Amino acid sequence: MTQFNRTRSLALVGLLAGERRVTQTAGFPMDPSQMLPAPDVILLISDPDAGAMLFRYTAHWTFAGDTWHASVESAREEAVGEYDDALGVWIDVPEEVRDAHAYAVQYAAERLNNRGDW
Repeated sequence: MTQFNRTRSLALVGLLAGERRVTQTAGFPMDPSQMLPAPDVILLISDPDAGAMLFRYTAHWTFAGDTWHASVESAREEAVGEYDDALGVWIDVPEEVRDAHAYAVQYAAERLNNRGDW
């Protein structure tokens, strides 16, 4: 099943310097124990009719949040705004991969010990 004009890409997230910038909770101070964990990987999935979603995960399959965006460009801008220099290079999820979420988490887990190499 091929979907034309869809985007499925991922980016690793390195160690964050300074305070976390979490747009979806701006203005709502949260107890750190109630915050979602910092992600190791971000998965971007878009559909021309539905916009774009950013899914955040740790390399241990812990969900770290998601946000909807009107376009791929705005989703990537959000990721840069949240993670700045810690955001790695976007790579495409291969077309033959059926579960992009599992692929992204596995990709992060395989590279977690070699963060300096990506």
